[in-house]
Amino acid sequence: MADALRWGIVGTGMIAGVFAKGLEQAKRGVKAAVASRGADRAKAFAEKNGIPSAYGSYEELFAAADISAVYVATPHPCHREVVLAAAAAGKHILCEKPMGVTPAECREMIAAAAKADVTLLEAFMYRVHPQTELIRTVIRDGRIGQVKLIRSSFCYGLGDAYNVRLDKALRGGGLYDVGCYCINFSRMVAGEEPDDIAAVWTLGEKTGVDESLACGLRFPSGILAHFDVSVRSANSTFAEIQGTEGSLFVPSPWNPHPERADIELRRKGQAPLTLTTVAGGRAFPLEADHLAAVVQDGATPLIPAANAVGNAVVLDTIWQRMHGPQ
Repeated sequence: MADALRWGIVGTGMIAGVFAKGLEQAKRGVKAAVASRGADRAKAFAEKNGIPSAYGSYEELFAAADISAVYVATPHPCHREVVLAAAAAGKHILCEKPMGVTPAECREMIAAAAKADVTLLEAFMYRVHPQTELIRTVIRDGRIGQVKLIRSSFCYGLGDAYNVRLDKALRGGGLYDVGCYCINFSRMVAGEEPDDIAAVWTLGEKTGVDESLACGLRFPSGILAHFDVSVRSANSTFAEIQGTEGSLFVPSPWNPHPERADIELRRKGQAPLTLTTVAGGRAFPLEADHLAAVVQDGATPLIPAANAVGNAVVLDTIWQRMHGPQ
């Protein structure tokens, strides 16, 4: 792949490994380097994932002339520092969700990328899968009438061992880890920003972070959205969109099946209709290839960096209510 983007991965956690694996199926990108705060961690990650170069600092990776794009897989509050440095070094950036923990952070990163003339995208991988475009088309074509209500869920269970996703200092908890998906989906379907936010939660006795949370959003058009997330429950993922003429049920909204992704259209007085996305592909290589298309072909981003600001508004509003001013 002579024109393939050469990727540098920043961070060595679980999601970094998933992205590295995904690059093996990317059509327009190759894994070229990894960087960590520790040389030993970077080397071990590189050996495990078949990556040619390993760096013991982020600065070394950013200085590498052969790296054209970076994937930021550090904890949420560390994104800002890494993105600003990568932009200054002239690297295109795919930043793991949520891009910033506050709206101000997002705006700063967006401005830095614009100043450096590099592409910055937020890694909500479900947004680049064809299933998501199918959902948007069904709504846009009026097949469920006027949207009135959006429901979604993203729940799973973590063990008792230390996990960055349960670290309060790193804005751990279900809200930032997986609630961001539900917020993003609700805003996408509504096509506007919420004007009212309500939430209830349960904080872990040991962790101090939201281990279960339910949230309601109201949008100016009158659309309501509800979502629930948990990091202490059995797995549960779905999304449902209720309209005046029918509804759309999505059993796997966040990581659609690569070969056959089904959604169900339910209309008044009619039998349910299954709509299928065939051979849509795996989400992680798709998002790597999408960044390549934006960079090399001038394609319009399916989820521009500016979209991160609206998500951060909701996330930070709820966080401040849970924990007070930071």
